[in-house]
Amino acid sequence: MLDYNRAPTCPGVYIMKDKAGKVIYVGKAKSLKNRIRSYLTEGSHPKTRAMLSNVETIDYIVTNSEKEALLLEANLIKLHLPGYNIRLKDDKKYPYIKITIKEEFPTMIPTREINDKTAIYFGPYTGAKNMRGVLKSVTEIFPVRVCKRMPKRVCASYYIRTCPGPCEGKIEKEEYRKIIQEIIDFLSGRSNRVEKRLKKELQEYKSTMEFEKAIVIRDRLKALSDMIREQRVVLKNPENLDLFGLAKSRTSAVVAVMKVRDGRMIGLEHYRLNIPSKSLNEEIIETFFVQYYKDTYYIPDRVLLPALKEIALLESWIKDRKPATSLSVPKRGEKLSLIKLATENAMFRLYEKGARPDTALLDLKTYLHLKYLPRLIEGYDISNISGEYAVGSKVLFRDGKRDTSLYRRYRVREVGIDDPKMMREIIERRLREKGELPSLIIVDGGITQVRSAQMAIDTLPCNEIAVFGLAKRQDQLYTRDGKVISIPKTSPALRLLQRLRDEAHRFALDYHRRLRDRPCSILDEIDGIGRKRRDILLKHFGSLKELKKVGVKDIESVPGMGRIYAERIDRFLKQL
Repeated sequence: MLDYNRAPTCPGVYIMKDKAGKVIYVGKAKSLKNRIRSYLTEGSHPKTRAMLSNVETIDYIVTNSEKEALLLEANLIKLHLPGYNIRLKDDKKYPYIKITIKEEFPTMIPTREINDKTAIYFGPYTGAKNMRGVLKSVTEIFPVRVCKRMPKRVCASYYIRTCPGPCEGKIEKEEYRKIIQEIIDFLSGRSNRVEKRLKKELQEYKSTMEFEKAIVIRDRLKALSDMIREQRVVLKNPENLDLFGLAKSRTSAVVAVMKVRDGRMIGLEHYRLNIPSKSLNEEIIETFFVQYYKDTYYIPDRVLLPALKEIALLESWIKDRKPATSLSVPKRGEKLSLIKLATENAMFRLYEKGARPDTALLDLKTYLHLKYLPRLIEGYDISNISGEYAVGSKVLFRDGKRDTSLYRRYRVREVGIDDPKMMREIIERRLREKGELPSLIIVDGGITQVRSAQMAIDTLPCNEIAVFGLAKRQDQLYTRDGKVISIPKTSPALRLLQRLRDEAHRFALDYHRRLRDRPCSILDEIDGIGRKRRDILLKHFGSLKELKKVGVKDIESVPGMGRIYAERIDRFLKQL
């Protein structure tokens, strides 16, 4: 039995060990004695009783404050990986971007070590791919040194203008430091501030007639403006926020961190955690919060959380690092909507990585009364504005997972505002294509869309493809006979269909936006024929009408086409 009498009354950390001396739990407390006493009260949580049955000894580490204990607890959890603690799933070190600000000409490099106290770190990123994507974006806008050691001569990076060449004195120290500060502001999410500074600098160079420098700043400003324009606006006011979303199963959880800077969403990271059975949401968020912010350089003005118990303690701890930061748990309005969006993303990632696809497929076969397991499922959606720029999309899930290599976009030829006819058209065109046919088709919509899709399927000699419509509002499935099938919201089958439908909608909407933003032709539907080849063809033959009249050899003779593309274009045009 635990003896709380020997526990100190001051703040600190307690370390519970089993008979073999292995650490099984690490906790913090404002009063260690009171915390250990609380474990002995009747009616404790089942998880706590299970843990205490394995405890043999308890060690104590006294700290000056509860905030110190909070940080020490996070470090000890990372060191010992106790089985009863909530912790990041992988014991690997997450990647960061490191800026060596103490050097005369600082460098920006990827790292997994965060032991240099003189450097600035941005992260953590959930994968090297994400981190390197950010690095690539930075170097496309700002010329900066990315080598670990300063070379004696300029390298290729200087000649392709991604490094200003400090090693040979090609740039003054003050000017280089100005670029480093712009990078820090950019990685901190203060893109608008950087944009204003560059605009001011551009005007100064123009007024002094330093046109070569003005061109460099102009190109940098354009790259930055393009990136800002691509970021999704999620808030009316230009606020800097981090929002957490949480989804959990019995022994695993995913926390989604949505980064909003100046009212724009600039990133979404997912972190997987191992959790003891029946862990509370508040415990998961608190533990992750400390592990996430204890090493990173930039902390936003506000952090919004889905749940939190000891908000005063965490807010006091984070204010030691950035006094202006506040924490809150939204109860209404647009902030709550964003928390729900982050939570939805966490739920999808939890299912996508944690559940066996066969479970969803088996449930789907049962609920929809299918003859076979639906290993190949296609989802369709239509996107248009009053019939303008009407497009359709096809996405494909194989064994419950996305197969993006078989995604397709279609320009709808049907004239008028008639979504069901548009749906029939794109499915008929898809079914005329070569390749494996799906066992299940899901269309976005109700009975009319389902019947249109079925009419397209009926044109096949073998029409054993099941088709259902998934409505957005109630998440109910519709059959061609008008029957409604409701799948429980907790079922992996419904989550799989929701992912399929949302992916088809996203894919169609993205294509629709692209068509609105630039002039296009029906040639864009041909795989491999981008804007450049399309323009070459139309310039060579004069019009699409003239292009239809020629054969494979004529198309092949056009520079940049070749036999494969010529056959592909000819085959496509004959179907029109």
